[in-house]
Amino acid sequence: MFPIRFQIPSIALRPFIQFYVQAEVSLRDPLVIRPIPARASPMIEFVFGDRFKVRYRDSRDEVTTPAVALVGMLTRPHATLLHQGTFHSFVIAFQVHGLTDLFGVPSSEITNHTYDADAVLGKPIRELEQCLGNCETFQQRVSVADHFFAERLKHAQAVDRMGFAADQILSSSGKLSSAELAGQAGIGVRQFQREFSARFGASPKLFSRIVRFQNALDTKARSSTKSWTDVAYELGYYDQMHMVHDFREFTGESPSETLCKLELLFRAQIDVVRAGRAAERPDVVRRFVI
Repeated sequence: MFPIRFQIPSIALRPFIQFYVQAEVSLRDPLVIRPIPARASPMIEFVFGDRFKVRYRDSRDEVTTPAVALVGMLTRPHATLLHQGTFHSFVIAFQVHGLTDLFGVPSSEITNHTYDADAVLGKPIRELEQCLGNCETFQQRVSVADHFFAERLKHAQAVDRMGFAADQILSSSGKLSSAELAGQAGIGVRQFQREFSARFGASPKLFSRIVRFQNALDTKARSSTKSWTDVAYELGYYDQMHMVHDFREFTGESPSETLCKLELLFRAQIDVVRAGRAAERPDVVRRFVI
């Protein structure tokens, strides 16, 4: 559809940032419509050139996005992006606690919301936007972002026990129970559930379901041989219908419809993975985003 590039950040930043993504779009006609489903992490998106139009859930109005958008974790289908024009989009995809650790912004306050990043994060983001806008290539933007966040890392908050729990949910593909996570945190289950919900604006069970849904989609995208039944079994769903229910809740579509959109966006990267060449490519990341 249009060129998309990935890059994993420097090693020191990986506990806080998943990856950088750049999309280059030059479309006057036709209009490209892209739904935004649930997502288990926050992001900041810089748009250079024409802006996106967006239609938020339960609204018919089209709104122009800010030049720099701060989007929290999403627990449900969030909006529909309307692509038309010429622009570059540079996205910083954080770990679930990364934005809080690096900027001090409470995760629970931005879950299921989009804000003007300038209004929330202020001068540092304005300066980063200017530096990124002056870059001519994706790799230059990656270097600028790495340098910017390496400086912020010097004053970053330490990962707390709820941040550690979220990392454990991600690494287990959402398979750990609240009892297991509470035990690792050294607290009771009810206290763990309260603390996690207060920290991230979503219960650990809901967060785990979103993580599992993302992994199901990513697993299917990366394999040309696995069936949806295979994926459901591998990710620990009770049966395939439970997986279908989660896809409906988090995307508004069936698994196959969601996969089709993912394949359109990331065709080149998916082909590399399915051909077994991902290890040779530093720009192929652990999880695709939609």
